[in-house]
Amino acid sequence: MKIALCVTAAIALAAPALATSGASSDVTQFRVNDANNAVFGGDLRASWTFESGAPISSSPSVVGGVLYVGNNMGRLVALDVRTGKLVWSQQAKNDLMAEPLILGNQVIVGEGNEESDVRAGVVHVGTGENALLSFDRATGKPLWSVPLGGTAMPTPALVAGVLVDHNGSGDIVGVDPATGKVKYQRATGTIPSMVGLMPAGKFAVISGGQTKTTMVALNASDGSTIWQREFPKASGLGDCPPAGDGQLVFCDYVALIPPEDFVQAGKMNTLHAYALDAMTGTLLWDTALENGILPKRNQSAIPLYDSGMVFLGSAIAPYMHGLDAQTGKLLWRTKVRGPVKNGPVAVGGVLYFGDLAGNLWALDEKTGKIIGVKHFKTKFNVGSAIVVGKTLIIGSATGRIVAVPLDVIKASHDKAPNTVAKSAA
Repeated sequence: MKIALCVTAAIALAAPALATSGASSDVTQFRVNDANNAVFGGDLRASWTFESGAPISSSPSVVGGVLYVGNNMGRLVALDVRTGKLVWSQQAKNDLMAEPLILGNQVIVGEGNEESDVRAGVVHVGTGENALLSFDRATGKPLWSVPLGGTAMPTPALVAGVLVDHNGSGDIVGVDPATGKVKYQRATGTIPSMVGLMPAGKFAVISGGQTKTTMVALNASDGSTIWQREFPKASGLGDCPPAGDGQLVFCDYVALIPPEDFVQAGKMNTLHAYALDAMTGTLLWDTALENGILPKRNQSAIPLYDSGMVFLGSAIAPYMHGLDAQTGKLLWRTKVRGPVKNGPVAVGGVLYFGDLAGNLWALDEKTGKIIGVKHFKTKFNVGSAIVVGKTLIIGSATGRIVAVPLDVIKASHDKAPNTVAKSAA
């Protein structure tokens, strides 16, 4: 199904320029760039594992040969990316599920869990301590913290010198990254869970929320709203960190299947992928994909833009998809062995990602054909893979961090008991 609707935008954004991998030594947004393609340069070919001690929902970041990632028990680790050896470790009071940002000598990470409560009749996400935390990149020494009204699971973004965070209270907060001083705080009317902010031009960011299931563009300079796009009777927008190509914004959500009146976990729902105009919020296409049982947590997949295509897995069914970015046409769908909640990464025309059945996959970008699959005894949940040189690094639901050479994944053809992987056009 494809639909196209129009909205009126109060303010038009400046046309965003697509950020590229490895453009600087800093990591200033979720998955490094607007495309969500977390590829770091170099010649690394490494094989190691590290046990963090708790499930990982965070995607790693790498700067200067050191990898940074948090886990769901509040542990932030810095590892030597070549060996997997611990450089330093810090312990927060609550979960660390946001991707660490690397700004100069700082590592900045969002703290907060995925639990929800009701305050003054309004649902908030994040119980216990919620904050933005800054640590010295070399030593792990705490530098500053900014308390928040809701979870900081959503990864913030640095835009025009302002660190912008959309937290589980529904507030957008602008912070001076050098000092932690709050510049502004505004209510957005939509409450996020696991999104990451995507810069859209010099002064704006785009984020999504569960309340009203709304995608919203916000001024990074003062937090004011530029445009909003609501998806009625849907869920999962607050779990989908958007990807972009410099003009369009790509994401996904789940929609109810009539005669149901609302989306709920444990019921059959339909996965949708869609594209918006980044400057106006106009819905350009909306493509219905497969049906599946909706999980309680992490209801959306993380999209990737590369070479004119949008790639995303599914939190409700064991598939990876390739769609035309301009039209939303489904070009291929490949069945894997478990739902794919994490974001894929693309290198040299090959997609790499993990599934909930514990497999790492290599697929041909253009056709979806399976090149290789390597099985591990750990589930790959929402924490997404990065590529450093010639090595894929990913966290998992058991807390294990895995580094494996790309050529090993491509050359592997591991079988899973009672499972046959098939590619379908």
